[in-house]
Amino acid sequence: MASPIAHSFAGFWSFLVLASQLKARLISQWRQYLPQLALLILLANLPDLDFLIGLGTEANANALHRGFTHSLAAAVFVALAVSCVWRIAASFWRSAILCFSAYSSHLLIDLCTGTKLGWNAAASGIPLFWPSNKTYSSPFILVFGVRHENLHQLFSIENMWSLIYELLTFGAITAIVLAVRARIG
Repeated sequence: MASPIAHSFAGFWSFLVLASQLKARLISQWRQYLPQLALLILLANLPDLDFLIGLGTEANANALHRGFTHSLAAAVFVALAVSCVWRIAASFWRSAILCFSAYSSHLLIDLCTGTKLGWNAAASGIPLFWPSNKTYSSPFILVFGVRHENLHQLFSIENMWSLIYELLTFGAITAIVLAVRARIG
């Protein structure tokens, strides 16, 4: 599993799509859009709620992890439910698509997460088409998975290196996107 750092950057990217649709001037109006930003970042991290529940209720934190919450069915359900409560874009369907994009960005990142970067078969799988038990993964690994079998591994030096990698990689992508966005707009 990738860390909340990678998923939060993906939620921020979903927010940039919303800001482009609204033609928002983020530099001068950033406070106005904080609730939408917070929602999209939350949605991008939401699939790992099963890990937190497992951490709090089971001896093995992974007992519930990478189940229904890591599926397209959950992404659709959450996107529609959130859009019924709060329309962050001009219409229900635009809101639903943005919410789906933020949530499913988590699935995409987890598909490309593994123990060794590059083209290999070292990816962790997710039940993308739940209720089918078959797990899917990408042969191209872009993100190191953080170890999370127990609290000792969760706060290990290996995970610290993974966090630094995610911060630098996703931070660089974000900087490029923001530079291109500023140049275009």
